[in-house]
Amino acid sequence: MGIHGSWLPGRQQPDFRGATAAERRGGAYSYYVPARLAEQDVGALLGRELREEALEIASLITATSAQVDEATRRGIYPLLLRSESIASSRIERVNASGRDVSYAQLGDQQDHLRNHEAMSVARNVQATRDAIEELAGRDEWTIGDVEQVHRALGVVGASEGLRRVDVWIGGRDKLRAEYVAPPPGEVPALVEDFLQYLSSSGEHPLLLAAIGHLQFESIHPFEDGNGRAGRALIHAVLERGGVVRSGLLPVSTAIRAREREYVQHLSTSRTDDPSEAAEALNAWVRFFVEIAAEACERMQGVQDEIRALDTLLAEKAAGLRADSSARRILPVLREQPVVTAKFIAEQLGVSAVAAHRAVDTLVTRGILTPGTGRYRRSEAFQADDVLRVIDGAS
Repeated sequence: MGIHGSWLPGRQQPDFRGATAAERRGGAYSYYVPARLAEQDVGALLGRELREEALEIASLITATSAQVDEATRRGIYPLLLRSESIASSRIERVNASGRDVSYAQLGDQQDHLRNHEAMSVARNVQATRDAIEELAGRDEWTIGDVEQVHRALGVVGASEGLRRVDVWIGGRDKLRAEYVAPPPGEVPALVEDFLQYLSSSGEHPLLLAAIGHLQFESIHPFEDGNGRAGRALIHAVLERGGVVRSGLLPVSTAIRAREREYVQHLSTSRTDDPSEAAEALNAWVRFFVEIAAEACERMQGVQDEIRALDTLLAEKAAGLRADSSARRILPVLREQPVVTAKFIAEQLGVSAVAAHRAVDTLVTRGILTPGTGRYRRSEAFQADDVLRVIDGAS
């Protein structure tokens, strides 16, 4: 036993129709099978000072989360969901702005304006929401639960469920890959072990999120979308453990700022040497704790921006009747900062005439502006003040 995995030999068969000489020749490569964790006290390998620092940061995160008033929480949660999903997707080279994602989330009302990358990020928003709201209340998770998080991502070209093919990172084939994940036959048992560890280890939730994410990314259980699914699960672990309460810690945003270190730590941890494995684990957890601390600072900053945003919108909306459609749609703009008159009518249950009147009022007051660029001929209007906060938090 031990937390060190095993590098094992594999062989890629010759592909006589391959595009390169290496593909036509075939050859040997190595793949990695991470250690099973469920029966081990992985946390015992962590240094005392590191553990104390982790607990201190976790307490700070919990206190910061608990201090948020309900009005701010209603604003920060949907906004951070979107910015966190944008950041997580950018780590995987899927790029879209807050505006693009918001247009994509209008659904079939503006179908002609949607693009592949923006829709991918929009699905990431839903996957993260599902992970937090569906899984956080359950003591034990199943493979089906994890598959549902991945399914919500809607990764184009990836089969649903646990993978049945080899996957690797970097290079066009396994011979030139930076990392070859365990064979598909190993995946179900590894995921079951991963889930058992999450539910039965008794580890502190912040440390559990760190160790669990490391294991999940080494297993790479899906054909694609593993990084985004794994980071969504971080939020579920933290919410279930009470580190974050009814909110969101912008972990992906902090990771993206230190992306090279993130990838390097994941890579270094994949070793078959016991002493190296313990050292790499401590280095990874230390990095993760630093990321959590930075994410907490970002969360505090976004809280301040939300309060400033609310003040700005209140000033622009001064004098509007409380029961007017223009006033009633304002809270909705935090979650959906791009709207159409049809959307407003459906959300508020008002007539098309009332919805168009609300749009005109909000445009006059500078709360909404017509679409620009590729969206200039759309029927949609955007809340630029909200979009600036989303992009700033991403």
